[in-house]
Parts: sequence; C-alpha cells; structure tokens
Amino acid sequence: MPSKNSQSSGTSKAMLDKSCDQLRVNKWDGPSVRNTIDDAIRKIFNEKYDTWTERHTLADGRLIISTIAVGFAAIALIYDYYEPFPKSKPVLATCSITYFILMGVLQLYQWYIEKGTFYQAVEIDPSERTPKRYWKWSSSIKKYDDKYILEAEYMQEPRTGYIKVLKSIGAFIDEEGVIVLPLLEKELAHIINSVLRKDG
Repeated sequence: MPSKNSQSSGTSKAMLDKSCDQLRVNKWDGPSVRNTIDDAIRKIFNEKYDTWTERHTLADGRLIISTIAVGFAAIALIYDYYEPFPKSKPVLATCSITYFILMGVLQLYQWYIEKGTFYQAVEIDPSERTPKRYWKWSSSIKKYDDKYILEAEYMQEPRTGYIKVLKSIGAFIDEEGVIVLPLLEKELAHIINSVLRKDG
C-alpha cells in the first residue's frame, strides 16, 4: 500500500489513465474510492452488457426538484429587478421560503429515495420472450472503513430480487491504486447470477 504521506502530496480525485484506459484512485480517500468503483461498475455494465440500457429516472427526479428551486430563485431576482424592495418583499419572502423548502425536499430525496443509487438499467431480452428486468445498484463505504458495500436489486413482474455484498476495497484495487476491472467484472457476474438464482 502507498504511504500515508502520499495523501497530502497527491490529489484525492480519481484519474483515468487514457494511455491504458485504467481507473486510478487514492486508496486513502474513502469517498473517492467509492465513486471510482461506482464509475468502474457503470463502465463495465455499459460496455459489456449489451442487453442493458442505462436509465436516469432517479437523477431526473433530482434534476426536476433542483430546476424548480432555481426557478423560484430566478423569479425572486427578476421580480425584485422590476419591483424594487419593499414592493417585492412578499414575493421575495415566498420565493425564498419555497427555495429552502425545496432544498430540504432534495436532501430527503437523496437520503430516502436515491439511497446511494449510482446505476439504473433496464435489461431487455432480444427474443422478447421474458419481461423487461429493471436493475438498481447502490453502494456505500462507512467512514474509516475499507469495506465497500454493494447492493443490487431488480424488478421483473411478478418477481423481485435483492442482494447485498460486502467486500474489502483491496479485492478490486491493486497496490498502485488501479481498479482491477477483470476482478470487478467477475464479481459483478457472480452477484447477478446469485441474485437471479436466489429469487428464481
């Protein structure tokens, strides 16, 4: 493992080595490790799983809430420009309160709806013999812990499935901080087979 001194001298952000298409991360930075492994999983699914198509419904929901909040802020700004304070006071108060309420709603949405979800996909059978299967993948890393928690769930009427896997980050990252994609790809295939077999 690299020395801890490298944490202060190096950047904590993940880097993509374009010359060899490798994902590299500072192993001492938990949030960056989690985000980089998430990105690697997304990369594998998008490039290797031909029957999967990424969806962004949760991200779209977050974007809608944010857009509405920004809209109220813009209304307050424009109205105050044409009707300076104190005439604009009621509108400013209403828009400000609404903005902060929406920011609270956004935070709750991220906590209780998204729940760390980083990838959504729909799996379509080319032969159209089976219904579409909707996947949702989420992850987390506890503070000061090296355990990467990966959760996968799917919905395929009338079936559903869920699995939770806990792995040390060392299972996917080498001594240089590079994500070992073949190992990660193998683990993902095992998880998918396990959850489908479990709920089959």
